[in-house]
Amino acid sequence: MLMRAGTCLAILLTLAAAQPMVGRAVAAQGHFWTMDDILAIPAVAGTALADDGRSLAYILRVANRKENRTEFELHVTNFQPDGDRILARSIWMERLQAVPGKMAWSLLIDQGQGVQLYQFGADGAMQALVVNPEPVLVGSADGAQFGYGFTGPVRFGLAYYDWSPDGRRLFYSLLRGEDEKGEIRHDEDVTRLTIYRRRGPRVTTHFFMKEDGGPPLWIADVVGPDRVGRYLGGMPIWHDDALDYALQADNLNVPHIQRYRWRFEDRKSRPLDEGPALFADRITGPHGGTVAIERVNQQRRLRERTIDGRLIDYGGLDATLSDARSPGHWRSPDGSMALIAVRFTSAGRYGLIRLDTAGRVARIEVPESLTHCSFTPRLSEGVCVREGVTRAPSFVRVTVGTGRIEALQPLSPRHDAITPLRVETRILTNAYGYRARNLIIYPRTYKSGQRYPAVLVTHGSDADERFGSKDIQWDYPIQLFAERGYMVILANEPDVSQSDELEKASADRNMCGGTTPPAEIQRLGWLNQIESFRVILHALDTEGLIDPRHVGIAGYSYGSQIANVAVTQADLFSVASSGDGGFLEPTSYRTHQCVYRAIYGGAPGEPVAQPNYAALAPSYRARFAQAPVLQQIAEPHESAIDFHQALRAAQIPSEISLYPGESWASDETHFFHLPSNQLGAMAENLEWFDYWLRDLPPSTEPDGARRARWEAMRLARPKSGDR
Repeated sequence: MLMRAGTCLAILLTLAAAQPMVGRAVAAQGHFWTMDDILAIPAVAGTALADDGRSLAYILRVANRKENRTEFELHVTNFQPDGDRILARSIWMERLQAVPGKMAWSLLIDQGQGVQLYQFGADGAMQALVVNPEPVLVGSADGAQFGYGFTGPVRFGLAYYDWSPDGRRLFYSLLRGEDEKGEIRHDEDVTRLTIYRRRGPRVTTHFFMKEDGGPPLWIADVVGPDRVGRYLGGMPIWHDDALDYALQADNLNVPHIQRYRWRFEDRKSRPLDEGPALFADRITGPHGGTVAIERVNQQRRLRERTIDGRLIDYGGLDATLSDARSPGHWRSPDGSMALIAVRFTSAGRYGLIRLDTAGRVARIEVPESLTHCSFTPRLSEGVCVREGVTRAPSFVRVTVGTGRIEALQPLSPRHDAITPLRVETRILTNAYGYRARNLIIYPRTYKSGQRYPAVLVTHGSDADERFGSKDIQWDYPIQLFAERGYMVILANEPDVSQSDELEKASADRNMCGGTTPPAEIQRLGWLNQIESFRVILHALDTEGLIDPRHVGIAGYSYGSQIANVAVTQADLFSVASSGDGGFLEPTSYRTHQCVYRAIYGGAPGEPVAQPNYAALAPSYRARFAQAPVLQQIAEPHESAIDFHQALRAAQIPSEISLYPGESWASDETHFFHLPSNQLGAMAENLEWFDYWLRDLPPSTEPDGARRARWEAMRLARPKSGDR
């Protein structure tokens, strides 16, 4: 159902007294994975521990199959038997926080009037804190501002908020859309419209503050496509006498930001003297300085730089600080220690590090991962989600001083009951000399000495210790592949942090080119990853685990780039599935001019750039492909269609499937948010790989149309050597 201005999707919101308790009994193990199990994997979207540490509010993003939509559940638990209650359900929730100094929480939630800011207690009673009476429609729909990639169209009144540490001040951002004027648009404004294929309102983000519950005080207006101001709320930093916020200074992929200081006394904003700096989270250490990873003599070291110029070196650390997939950093009120959520790069898992004023570093970790952590104000204890590839998520208590981990509550007894699959880690070095980490998931019925067909799934560095993460598996049912007799390879790219050369090439790509030539950008990026695929497949072949003649590749978004490049650059794969991509095609130059200058050296048609397009662009290399390619897309991207048509022209079997939105006036999103589409895409992927790797005919379309199309492609496919 399309939601237009003035109407809203139905919201299921019920107070705690009327809601059933959430059961916590764990069923006996013995269950194997089904497609419904994959659809039912819950995604934690926020946690907030009460000040006393006795109760936790948390948000789950779940699939509502009955209503055919993605929705959010707000829970509060005291970790006692039958102590978990669902307080609310909604089409949108985010920014869950404990209100400082109160036994209450706050969050952005749509209760039928668009996304607004509310406060609630353990009883579930909602109190509006800030309401914008004219919310803006956001999503892939007619008349909407383009927005989030995992939900249907939603009206937003507020986009962000944050409390001062003492709870006296509330910072928030409010959205206002311009009325439709029917004006003529020009130049870059027109180019932007081709990304979304729809006209939407020009939206301004307004920053405000309330002090001690008083009237709103204006801080700044954010005009134009400023991602930092619009989606990150300016990344506010609180001081005793001021608030710092950031705005985007350029339109790079990873932009530079300019920070401003708004003083409480004179209520004016002034730019900080430090000038624009590359976008990064500012993490405060025990000494009050900024903590970051720096490369020193080929080693990555954790360092803190203070305002007065001191440098505290905590030693070597192979990790990402406050990784976007599990962010967080905290400093104790007395300044004696700091706690940082990290991703341990080589291990592929998430945990915590504790720093103190004596320069000591303590790791707080488990064999899998600790994610989505929340701590008490005194930083004495907290609650995290413990999860892994084969370990369903559960809440655990973390004692900060000792690092002790104590089990509290399972999050999904349904998935606890599934008998775990066998998983192994392989870290191998490719022909270019770079390491990459892979997870190998064995078939459920694996027998030593037998070779199996294989599916390699890739998406950047997302093959790590998280449970059923959409970031890696999208709508590729990796668990079902293993249940059905496939060896599954979750493959990471070589991490750029392992060498100066990779870091420099990555930085040059972000900066529209530099001292790294386009051919080298291509080699160290996409071709480097193909070489990592080559070495892991060779290793598994040598061990007798896979049949190298029956290997497929799958990846969405960035992974789709890699899949498209892989089948047009190498003969490693017999079939491919490419999800909602198209980047690298010449058609996308208009919206990625900066990074295309780095990758290709210029626009399509420029003589100096033409050899670089011919060397990498998948549609230009379709004649070299051997593998049939399925593309599943949320919108009819021109670039994906170009690749499809180029494959067809080269007589390579190619299918492109467009999944629908809620109505004719809206589209599916980058992460498919309609459960019917998620199930449909998973089934199509299973049948696509079964058909080309195992000669099993598709059966889900009752009229046999899919089988007829695929058999026609197979019959029309030239025999080896005929092209």
